[in-house]
Amino acid sequence: MTTGVLPPSRFAELEPGSSRTELARLLPARAFPYPPDHLRSAARPAGTDCEFYRSGRDLLAQVDLYRLCWSDGVLVSKDTLKATYNG
Repeated sequence: MTTGVLPPSRFAELEPGSSRTELARLLPARAFPYPPDHLRSAARPAGTDCEFYRSGRDLLAQVDLYRLCWSDGVLVSKDTLKATYNG
């Protein structure tokens, strides 16, 4: 799970409209595979595939997740999704 951490400084460098190839040096080895259902089902841009990354390495703490949504290898949107769920 620590391979799915995207540090805040790298997240800030990601620019929508950039290709995955251009951003590859900033991205972790893997996406975070276990986002909570309420984050996985959050509205996203139509026609995109989204990946989630943890914003911190502390596995015992709830940390915000970053969501990157891609279409045809281009970053369409990036969001910070809060770890806490208020129903």
